[in-house]
Amino acid sequence: MNTDMKKIAVITGASSGIGRSSAAMLVAKGYQVYDLSRSENPQPGVTHIACDVTKAETIQEAMNRIQQEAGRIDLLLLSAGFGIAGAIEFTQETEMQRQFDVNVYGPIRVIQAALPIMRSQQARSLGSGLCRSEERGRIVFISSMAGVFSIPYQSMYSASKAAINSYAFALRNELKDYRIRVSCVMPGDVKTNFKRSTDLNGSQVYPKMKGAIEQMIKDEENGLTSEAVARRVMKACTRRSPRLYYTSDLLSDLECVAKRLVSANLAARVVALMYHA
Repeated sequence: MNTDMKKIAVITGASSGIGRSSAAMLVAKGYQVYDLSRSENPQPGVTHIACDVTKAETIQEAMNRIQQEAGRIDLLLLSAGFGIAGAIEFTQETEMQRQFDVNVYGPIRVIQAALPIMRSQQARSLGSGLCRSEERGRIVFISSMAGVFSIPYQSMYSASKAAINSYAFALRNELKDYRIRVSCVMPGDVKTNFKRSTDLNGSQVYPKMKGAIEQMIKDEENGLTSEAVARRVMKACTRRSPRLYYTSDLLSDLECVAKRLVSANLAARVVALMYHA
């Protein structure tokens, strides 16, 4: 295959939010972009394929079509996700399972279906001269700072993102011999139409829950735009030597540094103060 051909990007959840903004930026950079999502939200230069990350058969059908039409996957951007909020004691098991089914097992299903294509495709050259290198592709996760500092009353969402951060760490080493690079972008508060299911059951037992969730929503309403986060995503997608972990802003950078420097007890107290928990 001619490696000078247009690069192929496959994005889950490109119909809205960070995924949609990232899709627009990749199109502007000359990528051919496929959006794998349940609902279509047309965007110039983006081909929508109906896909549900909780259903392996729809993922495989999407990958079969992409392989037939494009022949390769240079970038797999995993952006689909949602959140549940509420007291962990009163969270229904079906909701916990759904949270992990979409946010954790969903990306894993997509990766398992995409890797046979990515492992076998011809590598592309990056750079020139002494800086020249080759790669077969890259995988980028959209995670969250909630996976670094878990948010009270959003424990299952936080746990799902911590799982993704850990999964990316392991996957990077598993795929290095195939020259497939792995990165994880961990945004802080972002102002998007993020899908969240909130259950205030148990408020009488946990009277601080409502205020903590309201603070979380307020922070998101005053957070970064999806375009601002997508610009950081582009670094993971296009830099010649991408880092394993990226944050979305300086504040998140400082929080990651603090995570390594302060005790867990102190970090928990600070988070409790932030969310009035």
